[in-house]
Amino acid sequence: MKKIMSGSYFAKAALIGTMAVATLSVVGCATKPTYQLPNQAGPKIITNAQGVPNYHRVQRGDTVSQIAARYNLNYRQIGAINGLDSKYTIYSGQWLKLWQGNTVRSNNYSRPAQPQPTYTPPVTQTQTPAYQAPANSTAGYDYPTRNPVTRNIDPATGNMGMWFAGNVGDPVLASQSGTVLYSGNGLPEYGNLIMIRHSDDYITAYAHNSQLLVKEGDAVQRGQRIATMGSSGQTNQVGLEFQVRLNGNPIDPRTVLGR
Repeated sequence: MKKIMSGSYFAKAALIGTMAVATLSVVGCATKPTYQLPNQAGPKIITNAQGVPNYHRVQRGDTVSQIAARYNLNYRQIGAINGLDSKYTIYSGQWLKLWQGNTVRSNNYSRPAQPQPTYTPPVTQTQTPAYQAPANSTAGYDYPTRNPVTRNIDPATGNMGMWFAGNVGDPVLASQSGTVLYSGNGLPEYGNLIMIRHSDDYITAYAHNSQLLVKEGDAVQRGQRIATMGSSGQTNQVGLEFQVRLNGNPIDPRTVLGR
């Protein structure tokens, strides 16, 4: 998956408008001090073509909905990108990511500036995957599919997750038990996306699905079928992009899956 989640950031798929944002202005009010150290350097700030910065530093009294309205964005999308909880809890001094990749704003949601699909290497009989996924993991998280891995996380190239080969309709399974944080297509880069919050501040994300089988707020069990594989979003080949995020930051899925 491209630069996220971050749990994004995974059935209320329709994006809400400005009026709905206004009614939720008290959601996620920033009152507590941030966990960020005072001398810790902030992220590099850049702006897109519409002048929207990629990060916003939360001030005391800010709410997610107010921040979203300020930049003409959707508050649910901000929550998904940053892996926020269901109450959209934020902290004074926290850096919130507002958009990912090369995006522009339109009608309160972000869409790709140019429809440039993500290249996924073709899978043939002679291709050797990075490694073959075992039936179960050794660290409590299972592989979301038994299909072969085609790519692993590589931040240098913008690949923030693990890619699996597949065919339309192949099952996508929950890697671990948890609660569905997001289920929808509000992040066009990822197509039909599911994000699941687990204990210990972990979030798993499953992108480019064909069909979503669970909705936000659902409790799911490890190994439960939550979606079917597809090619939605920015990809030109059927497959699954799988991300694992810790405290909103993408990590190598193999650290929890085991090899």
